[in-house]
Amino acid sequence: MEFVEPIRSKKKIEAMKIMLASGREGDRNLLLFTLGINTAYRISDLGKLKLENVLEVSGNGHVVAKDRLALREQKTGKHNSVILGDKLRKMIIDYCREHFPEALDQRDFDGYLFPSARDRSKPLSRQSIWRIISTAGNQVGLDHIGTHTMRKTFGYWLYKSNVSVEIIQQLLNHSNAQTTLRYIGITQDDKDNAVQSLNL
Repeated sequence: MEFVEPIRSKKKIEAMKIMLASGREGDRNLLLFTLGINTAYRISDLGKLKLENVLEVSGNGHVVAKDRLALREQKTGKHNSVILGDKLRKMIIDYCREHFPEALDQRDFDGYLFPSARDRSKPLSRQSIWRIISTAGNQVGLDHIGTHTMRKTFGYWLYKSNVSVEIIQQLLNHSNAQTTLRYIGITQDDKDNAVQSLNL
């Protein structure tokens, strides 16, 4: 089994976004990827998101994107809650207004956020999501793209932003910090650069 890496280049992340946005289902694929790299969820959880997971009716009666994404993870059974930034919330509401106007008008949030193109009553499959992400990754010259790429990218960039390993460990629902560091692909070069930057 090939080892899957996080996306360690912000230029490659932007290239992925451009590639994903350019296809027939571009806005769907872009939102899926953006959610994936900004939350700790696996693609099996992202694929099954319903409108009710991301939308709510505000106090003044408008449909808005929720402040956070809170789910019970399919793999672990653990609850996890991740805040959604303003940019991501705007993406969500714009996407939903475009693709689910009737659901928003009727306040019916039971449908899937990422429905299958063949049968909208079913979610986009894990295999379809993998194909979308891996195809775009290959087109922008990324190797080692797989089902955990987005989740690992989330953890890696939190780490690079000086978020403590313990917090990343909790967000990823890992049992210990060592597992988290291995998972997000912290290399010897990363460790060496950290020590070199110390300059005491």
